[in-house]
Amino acid sequence: MTRTRWTVADRLSRTDPRSPDALDVPSATTLLAALVLGTLAALLLALGAVLPVVTGAARGYASAPLLIVLAVAPMVLAGAFVLRGRQAAAVGVLAGVAALAPGRAVFDLQFLADPSAVSRPELYRPLEFALPGPGAGLWLLLAGHALTIAAGVVAVRAIGSRPEPGSVGRGLLPIGLVAAGVAAIGVMMAPFSGDDAFMPVGSAFERPALVLTGCLLLAFALPAAAGLAISSGTGGLSTGGLLGLGLAAATVALPELVSGLAVTGIGLSAGPVVVLVGALGFVVVAFLPQESTPAEVADDEAGEASLPGSPRLRMTTGALGLVTMLAAIAGTFTEQVVVPGDLPGPESPSRWLLLVAGLLVGLLGAAMFVPGLAPTVRPVLSVAWAGVPLAATAVLTIAITATELDAGLSPGQGVLWTSVAVAAAVATACFSVVAGMVERDDSEEISDVAPGPNMITPLVAGGILAIGGFGTPSIVAPDYVEPALWSNFGTPSWGLLLALLTVLGACFLAPRSRPARATALLAGATCLAALRLLELPLTGNQIPGAHAGVGWWLALGCVVALAIATVLAPRGTIHTPKTRSGSIR
Repeated sequence: MTRTRWTVADRLSRTDPRSPDALDVPSATTLLAALVLGTLAALLLALGAVLPVVTGAARGYASAPLLIVLAVAPMVLAGAFVLRGRQAAAVGVLAGVAALAPGRAVFDLQFLADPSAVSRPELYRPLEFALPGPGAGLWLLLAGHALTIAAGVVAVRAIGSRPEPGSVGRGLLPIGLVAAGVAAIGVMMAPFSGDDAFMPVGSAFERPALVLTGCLLLAFALPAAAGLAISSGTGGLSTGGLLGLGLAAATVALPELVSGLAVTGIGLSAGPVVVLVGALGFVVVAFLPQESTPAEVADDEAGEASLPGSPRLRMTTGALGLVTMLAAIAGTFTEQVVVPGDLPGPESPSRWLLLVAGLLVGLLGAAMFVPGLAPTVRPVLSVAWAGVPLAATAVLTIAITATELDAGLSPGQGVLWTSVAVAAAVATACFSVVAGMVERDDSEEISDVAPGPNMITPLVAGGILAIGGFGTPSIVAPDYVEPALWSNFGTPSWGLLLALLTVLGACFLAPRSRPARATALLAGATCLAALRLLELPLTGNQIPGAHAGVGWWLALGCVVALAIATVLAPRGTIHTPKTRSGSIR
């Protein structure tokens, strides 16, 4: 009897070739490399959790066992999938964990910038004002995050772009994105509560720039990675990806939750609980039945993403738009800053701009429930949502500034509602974009549309003027310097940058869209530029000596140019023919 000797790569490839989880030998070798990288990453993260991240670091509680378990859990899960012959699920786990690694790495970089402002009691509990140098644990953590990203990239290369039989059920994507949205809201909230002078607390917008950047990376990565995993067309990849995302989200939230319970001087906050609810949602969606019919499989010959129908996506988008409006209204009329002694706190001059932006998104969201209006309104909403973070970042500035004064001032309920409005606006944009993919896929229009040369000139002019309109101050006053992109960069500058990128994106996509969609995109960009114009009349009366700056006049020119392009767009644009293969493009 001849005995067959199997290499590790052979064992990884020993699955039924008809199975979606089957890998050929070269792909199995690539997966083996990804598993090795993931194992090294887990080892480095575990060591980084044990060694001090800064010199002389004292922990708020005995966190090492918890952090070690969280570091190795993804590789244990991936290894279990491999042993069961579910290589695609193992790839999903590695990719899901890697999706959140950049945000976690940026979190840890705050130890280099200012350890006293980190608020990570599981790694460092400051007992006095000091700036200790980085320790060995920090470098191990950063190296572990880098290897985690590398493992995810290599793992995705192992699964390749080959066609997969079957498709994920159409109903899973909205559920998964809702779970991702819940987790995204949680990461923007305060990790714990308390009044410890050595442990600053607050939402993402009240924390240092690196922490805010890390929170934003996590908030954007959660729905993006969840959508890609669910729409992958491979059941195993979808299951593993969602479980990997759930583990990564729990790795962020669990140490914060335990800190709120175990560390003296701070208390439990809703933020980590909300993140864990979203992580649990990922787990639930991962094990839901993935329905597919023979007709769907036959129609999706390339095995590409199967997305939910347009009506459900439109209604979900509309509902999120209404949630955004309600949160923006609450953020407008509730206190941003709480003053001891029941005294009225300072109010942000930009709160009325938040109200207008929220009402605009809510109005467009309500129109999404009207079948005849929804296809026309949806592209407008895909652009106009950015008005909420544009106004919200300006509103939150007053709370951030007040808490930095250390005069007994604390964030009010308005900070929470404003943050929820931003998160809901981001979720609205995600659903609106996915709905647009489905609309394009379902469209029967396959012929080219002749370009409209008359539209290009005002379109280019509008894009150029937008750079100046959003990049330079729109309000000038003797004792006031407005934050902008090119000068006095502050918290509102992030909203300006997001709005500018959204307008430029609409200008880029409009010439390649069908006339009706191009008109709607440019209408949304015009509304966004108009919000920039409204800053002066809505906030200028609360700033002594305020008058229009260069940015306001450039924004006015941008509005005029984009309005002209909107009028000319129905006469014809450059349009890419529809792909008939079932792609989501």
